Amino acid sequence: MSLLDWFIVFILNGSVIAFGFYLARGTKSSSDWFLGGRSLPWWGLGLSIFATSVDNADAISLTGFAYNHGMHIIAVYTIASVFGAIVAAFFVVPALYRGGFFTNAEYLETRYGKSIRTFSALIQIQYRTTMLGLMIWSIYLMLQGILDISPVQCWALIVLLVIFTAAYTTWGGLTSVVWTDALQSLIMMAGGIAIFRAVWVASGGWTATVEKLSQTADENGQPLINWLHIGEFQDSNSTSPYLFVIGWTIIGLCYYTVNHTQTMRLMGARSLWDMKMAALLGCFLIMPIMIGTALMGVMGRVLVPEITDPSKADQLFPYFANQYLEPGIKGLVVAGILSAAI
Repeated sequence: MSLLDWFIVFILNGSVIAFGFYLARGTKSSSDWFLGGRSLPWWGLGLSIFATSVDNADAISLTGFAYNHGMHIIAVYTIASVFGAIVAAFFVVPALYRGGFFTNAEYLETRYGKSIRTFSALIQIQYRTTMLGLMIWSIYLMLQGILDISPVQCWALIVLLVIFTAAYTTWGGLTSVVWTDALQSLIMMAGGIAIFRAVWVASGGWTATVEKLSQTADENGQPLINWLHIGEFQDSNSTSPYLFVIGWTIIGLCYYTVNHTQTMRLMGARSLWDMKMAALLGCFLIMPIMIGTALMGVMGRVLVPEITDPSKADQLFPYFANQYLEPGIKGLVVAGILSAAI
């Protein structure tokens, strides 16, 4: 990366972290810490929901998955996101909100007893710990693929990010998290649009991509054009594509109603109307970014057809960043990656 790229990364990400510490000073009570004093507006929460749902692991895995299996995974970011957000914000979370609860687990204790609350909390801890491990490993792969630094330097940067993020989160609670999320979401969207545009231009756009995919097939003889149609892709076992869509939709519905990181944000809304609008804004912001990310994976079939090992497809996003991004734009994309990780 050039000096300009590094300057952009440190200014954008450093400013967000500093803002998190600034906001943390206003946290005075448990309500402030858990729910932001229930004063958060819909647009801030909507941006935070977007930033929480999209992380650097998605950028790595989604491009690689779409390269190997096509676009059907977008069902979880489109159909499932809309249904899940509506079910959560219009039906499930309002009951917790009106009851004055801080967490899902607290609500479960009221209904089913302390043992269920403990069990629920342990599940959330296990789930979030696993996800954090995946995110940290994926950002290591991402930085190793994009930045010209040693593994030791890479891990040092990741450790610093973890320390600073944990510090302002622990101090400031949900208010610091939501408003830093909101800023980070803007950086993430700008970086996502920048790299998508570069890959789009390199592939020749939609018409050229469709034409090239129509002329080739995978190792099983399936036309690659099927990668663009969620209702036509067939895996090696000839599983119905509609079973994929149903499965992804169920996962997405559960994510918005069970995942503590999303329901706590909704419970921090200043009103039920803000809660509902925040959920809708969040999922509608998620859709174009994730569709574009998956589409980059399919475009990889045109730009990098030589990948034969499915495990190597996870290197596609860093490859695009190195091959098609100009100085300055590359720094913006890396800042977006770090924002997603934070």
